[in-house]
Amino acid sequence: MTDPILLTDEQMREFIVNGYLVFEPTVPEGTHEACYERLNQIIDSELNPGNNILPRVPAMRHVLNSPEVRGALISVLGPNYLEHPHRYCHPLKPVEKLVPEAEAEERLRRNCHQDGYTPMGHPRQHYLRYARIMYYPQDSPVELGPTHVIPGTQFNRGLTDEDRARALPLAGRAGTVSLTHFDVGHAAGVSLLPRHRHMIKFIYMRASEPTAPTWDCKSMHWQKPQRIESPYDLELAWAHTWDWLCGKRDRYDSWPQATGDVAALIAQLDVEVDLAQRLAAAQQLAGFGVDAAAAVPVLVECLGTDHQAMRAAATYALGAIGEPTVALLAKALRAAGREADQHEAPPAWNEGATNMEDAAQALAAVGEPAVEALCELLADESEWTQVNAAFALGEMDSHAAAAVPALTRSLEDGSHRLVRTALVALGNIAQGVPVEALGRMLSADHPNWQEEAGRRWVPRDQVRTNAAIACAQLGQAAAPLESQLFRALDDSCGHVGAFALSALQQIGSPTATQAAMDYLYSQRWDAAIDGERQF
Repeated sequence: MTDPILLTDEQMREFIVNGYLVFEPTVPEGTHEACYERLNQIIDSELNPGNNILPRVPAMRHVLNSPEVRGALISVLGPNYLEHPHRYCHPLKPVEKLVPEAEAEERLRRNCHQDGYTPMGHPRQHYLRYARIMYYPQDSPVELGPTHVIPGTQFNRGLTDEDRARALPLAGRAGTVSLTHFDVGHAAGVSLLPRHRHMIKFIYMRASEPTAPTWDCKSMHWQKPQRIESPYDLELAWAHTWDWLCGKRDRYDSWPQATGDVAALIAQLDVEVDLAQRLAAAQQLAGFGVDAAAAVPVLVECLGTDHQAMRAAATYALGAIGEPTVALLAKALRAAGREADQHEAPPAWNEGATNMEDAAQALAAVGEPAVEALCELLADESEWTQVNAAFALGEMDSHAAAAVPALTRSLEDGSHRLVRTALVALGNIAQGVPVEALGRMLSADHPNWQEEAGRRWVPRDQVRTNAAIACAQLGQAAAPLESQLFRALDDSCGHVGAFALSALQQIGSPTATQAAMDYLYSQRWDAAIDGERQF
């Protein structure tokens, strides 16, 4: 296998800012044509194979294993990234009747969305923990309806009409691949041509906390990229993400210290002030650190209801100010919990994505000084407060190692939402995690986890899936769970088995490897078999 081609510093900066990159993989001659023809046959004559699209069109492995795709995934997710079992071919069939331009534009706007997670809902995350590869086996001019991307929306809690109007087509030659932040907004284009258009989506996940740059890094100093397509200057969030990806313990290392009049900057946060000035003021306040404590109440007021860009800027400004923000942010989470308890849990927990409170994102950005307060919130009476606390701790990675006992106790709760979020947090922290607790969750069940949701999933499926993911994140530390992981391969939810397989691969012992190979041999699919040929 050819060595991966890692992203450059400039490409990483572009990806952090815009949320996507486009490139062409190096593959054997004829790969794209073969994939396109096979996909045409499948889509014309069968139901969409869904997650089974790769074994149905195995030539696509050349794309996924190309030095460009592997290098890009290593660069943004680390060398031990995990392949998510969800894959999907998004086809547009040949057009028989021309679509009027106005209708095409309206359909494109309606198509704009941020993806949901599978099998069930999952919190949206600012950090690069999930990434999406989109492959186009055919020439994809704008007229064929390629995917459109909305740059800079990876920090959004939703899409606005303003966002939808900025959708850009990812047109390109056959074989074009796009790499996107999982939460960036995008849309299927509208085809105007009488031929097939296919986009095949693959999802990948980060398995471990960054400890050093995993791209072709020449400088760990943050600077803006030359190409910025995000409509708002969120450099504080971008620099914070860069420092996290560089493996710096101080996720604000790149942000310069500020001098000046804190009171004057606070005044510029007023909602009557121009948005660009407010963004600049919030981010400049971050440079004062704890000396900007007087700004905390005003910045907290920006959370939750303000313009999405302002909320993101305030989130990371509060994180930079640090310890003086914790009490007020914890109070905000408690208040959010009381409000949420008056309503049913959002349906996105069943299928889709759930937005955590901005206060939780801010506490995550504060880091270790917020751990004690978040552990207290794990014992709050409100389920929503508990879930947000678990989420924030997980976003800190190993900075929240002291929270492992409290998060482990949360696994005994009857709320599948809390248990699911606590499992994600434990997998991200990956230090001092009691593996026996994860082992129990691989087969855990509860009367509250049986209610059928979309596509016949039940909450138990996501609990067990998250447990298997956490085992994969622990790597060799999960070796005592080999026997439980063997049994999890046969779970009725295919996602559980897929991540149990990943965990065995990460463990890497002879017995784990043999079990994985035995399982894969039994799952092998002969792509040459069809309705006319059975052997």
